Amino acid sequence: MKTIKVKNKTNWFLTFVLGFGLIMISFIILVLLPLIAFQQDSFLISLFSYFFSTIPFITFFILFLYIWLWNTFGKTVLKFDDEKIIVIKRCKLFTPAKTYYRKDIKIGIENFKIEKTKYFTRNNIFTSSTFSIVFHQNNRIIRIIDWQSPKKSKEILKTIQ
Repeated sequence: MKTIKVKNKTNWFLTFVLGFGLIMISFIILVLLPLIAFQQDSFLISLFSYFFSTIPFITFFILFLYIWLWNTFGKTVLKFDDEKIIVIKRCKLFTPAKTYYRKDIKIGIENFKIEKTKYFTRNNIFTSSTFSIVFHQNNRIIRIIDWQSPKKSKEILKTIQ
């Protein structure tokens, strides 16, 4: 099986903001909430208070960690042979590897300079890297590798085919 690894484009502003958010949420969970919760009279009540007050912060921590890991360290790994393509998203939490059979898909490149979805239309004017490697399967477009330059997309497509 041949392998292609494509690094995700890093948004450094998002990396620093979410990194700071992760540090702040960790401080809240590990320092502030225990100080507030354990001032109760009963240990059992303070334990329940701590547990239930940390649930929203842990939820935001996991959400921030999910976005931060993919943005900072994310890679798309394509393993392929003559009959199937396996797509693995490294450093993306809760995402299993997906297998696509070549007989069921058509591989292509699409330009998302003007991106249309069910809910909005967006014009991506701040970057020239608007090309994506896509699979066409049952009248659906499945985006595999996003936000590449035209040259890089053509190289990847040539290697896969």
